[in-house]
Amino acid sequence: MSTFQKVYAFAAHGKRYMHKAFLLLTSSAVIGIVPYIAVYLIIMRLTGGQLTAGFGVGAAGVILLSLLLKSHTQEKGLAASHRLAYDTLMGMRQKAADKLLSMPMGEIERYGSGALKKIFVEDIEGMELILAHAIPEGVGNIIGLCTVVVTLFIADWRLALCALAVIPFGFLALSGISKTATQKLELYYQASREMNSTIIEYVSGMEVIKVFGQGESAFSRYRKAIEGYKKFSLNWYKSCWKYMSMYNVFLPTTLLFALPAAILFYTSGSLSFGLLVLCVLLAMSMGPMLLHLVIFFPIIPNLRQKFKRIEDLFEETELPVGHDRSFPDGYGVSFHNVTFAYQDIPVLKDVSFEARAGGITAIVGESGAGKSTVAKLTARFWDVGEGSIRIGGRDIREYAFEALMDTISYVSQDNFLFNQSIMENIQVGRPGASDEDVMEMAKKAQCHDFIMEMPQGYQTVVGEAGDRLSGGQRQRITIARAMLKNAPIVLLDEATSSTDAENEDLIQEALNQLLRGKTVLVIAHRLSTVVDADHIIVLKAGKVIVQGKHPDLLQASTEYAHMWQSYRQSARWEYKTERKVAESC
Repeated sequence: MSTFQKVYAFAAHGKRYMHKAFLLLTSSAVIGIVPYIAVYLIIMRLTGGQLTAGFGVGAAGVILLSLLLKSHTQEKGLAASHRLAYDTLMGMRQKAADKLLSMPMGEIERYGSGALKKIFVEDIEGMELILAHAIPEGVGNIIGLCTVVVTLFIADWRLALCALAVIPFGFLALSGISKTATQKLELYYQASREMNSTIIEYVSGMEVIKVFGQGESAFSRYRKAIEGYKKFSLNWYKSCWKYMSMYNVFLPTTLLFALPAAILFYTSGSLSFGLLVLCVLLAMSMGPMLLHLVIFFPIIPNLRQKFKRIEDLFEETELPVGHDRSFPDGYGVSFHNVTFAYQDIPVLKDVSFEARAGGITAIVGESGAGKSTVAKLTARFWDVGEGSIRIGGRDIREYAFEALMDTISYVSQDNFLFNQSIMENIQVGRPGASDEDVMEMAKKAQCHDFIMEMPQGYQTVVGEAGDRLSGGQRQRITIARAMLKNAPIVLLDEATSSTDAENEDLIQEALNQLLRGKTVLVIAHRLSTVVDADHIIVLKAGKVIVQGKHPDLLQASTEYAHMWQSYRQSARWEYKTERKVAESC
């Protein structure tokens, strides 16, 4: 299957609109020849002394009608080609979005935000000009050009060859442009990706850059990426300028050889004046068509390069999909000899434990021990390398992905909100939920009061990633969203580790509402939150070193006892600091 067929396969009604666009734009190009023939007939009548007012008016009417018809068919053809283009782009974007849902998170992170932004925005959107204009108009002009050439050969084959004599020079220039594009395009897109990533990093990290005084070094990287892109682009254009100049000089001048030859043939008596006029007019009509082709041939490697990156994304590894939708033995979660590596870096090694249905299981350990990875593997952000994770006694890889996601609520420290209203953000938990249900969950999540204080209440738009709200407000809205979903399993990557005391109390109260009666897996970043857990798993360097209840672990594990002692000392330090601050006020 050719690249064109692969691309147009994404359009819902691809063949219909493609055929319609090509037919209309080809007709427009062919109709464009009619005025030249009409002018030829007028000149023939005029030189022969046979031109009448009626014939002149009729010929003028034909010229006007052909111009109107050319404009109409071109308009309808472009409308069809644009419908085809946007249907194709919509199909690509839908498949790309679906693809991200089925890809492991590790593969998505490997791409990076800059590369994905380029694919979703620049590569797919950049195909609009190619699909809506370059290809259909290019094909139409090729057919129109062929029609003119055939007519020229019928009129006088010698002048036809003379008119075509400039084309090899033009196509020599085109081949130079195309060859340069093929060699440079991938490097160009690489430079563009690097620039995009640097810009995103620079803008996203502005707060850190300012706080730590890294403006000079960060701007240096930013400037270096932009200058690299500029330098590469200019060098590429410079390498094409000589070919573009050659193309623009030779291709429009189809009379370069045809006109002197026509005069020579006419003066020698081997060509009539009428045919001389016709051939000159037809040769002139070739110029605009040939110039239109300058945007057709170079776009072929461009289309292939853009689609290759899109196709590479579509061919990325997907998580295998199961089909089971029932959970035969409830909603307990168990790890069985789980080993997992991220980008060849070992994270978990032979991890086994059981989180009983309806209970709270806490995962504790030092930073980098693999705690958050346990939660992400349970939500099947990635598949395990070895071993298995089971819910309800069945390997999670056997479940349909939608069924698995319906059973899990994941509350993380990264409280992402969409740039929509608060109402819509909470309804993500259960699309179609009534306003009353949303408000009820918001009250339980301790966020109803601050929502009602906002100018538009629940219709307040939260901004990009929720940046118009405080961290505590975002956290409580995400908890309300999870409560509305009401999934039987809750994965809680502890949310209160970096909040102030007031917000922590409100969030903890909201969590108590959320966790009631659920199977809970808590990723604990401080030990105060796990004292009352039903079961505690202690991780170190990706391995389970001990597990049990809090009192038992204090007695049985020096590692856990040391962690607890360190926590208590830090808690006392925090208390003393807060007391001194309060006294100074």
